[in-house]
Amino acid sequence: MAWTKEEIERRVLGVLIEKSLAQPEYYPMTINAIVTACNQKNNRDPVMDVDEDAAYHALEELRLRGAVTVVLPGPGARTKRYKHEVETYFRWQKRERAVMAELLLRGPQTTGELRSRCARMAPFESVDVVMNVLDCLAGYEPPCVVKLPRGAGQSVDRYRQLLYEERDLPAAAPADAQAAAPRAEPLADVAALQQALQALRKQVEELSQRVERIENELR
Repeated sequence: MAWTKEEIERRVLGVLIEKSLAQPEYYPMTINAIVTACNQKNNRDPVMDVDEDAAYHALEELRLRGAVTVVLPGPGARTKRYKHEVETYFRWQKRERAVMAELLLRGPQTTGELRSRCARMAPFESVDVVMNVLDCLAGYEPPCVVKLPRGAGQSVDRYRQLLYEERDLPAAAPADAQAAAPRAEPLADVAALQQALQALRKQVEELSQRVERIENELR
């Protein structure tokens, strides 16, 4: 199967979040470690075959949008490493990061599945706690998760991430107001907000300098 750049980017971001929580001793990650983690056969759906070139391009795309940063080699080291910036980029708390990592790595899941699978990254005392986290993620502007309609034979709701499109998925459940809304692009929206914030900071700095000049002239 040919993987799209969005699917590879989604996998890379999920891997970085997962390893930062589940195996912090191996984080930040080298590109070789990222490729290996992307191609794991456990805790992944679908199983992928990502090469180093594809992983590098995905990391560069994420870096350009401010969601990933490069950690330069320290003394005695030769290889640069990569780390995610979702804590500042999206303001996700630890449990939110764990849920998003699972949804990015495995696709749509039920609250019970998320509770079990996220346990290696963060504690979830009950399914209700998972539901609260999903509600928080769905309440972001734009929303980060959405509830899917139940398919034939399904008795439990499933949830999916909204950062990237996923193949062969039904539309969002129409009963959910947020699910019925058009799909947003959080990565692009946050980048625009960051640019606007930088512009505002520059304006404030310029105004402060003007006020300081006027005060000096009046003395």
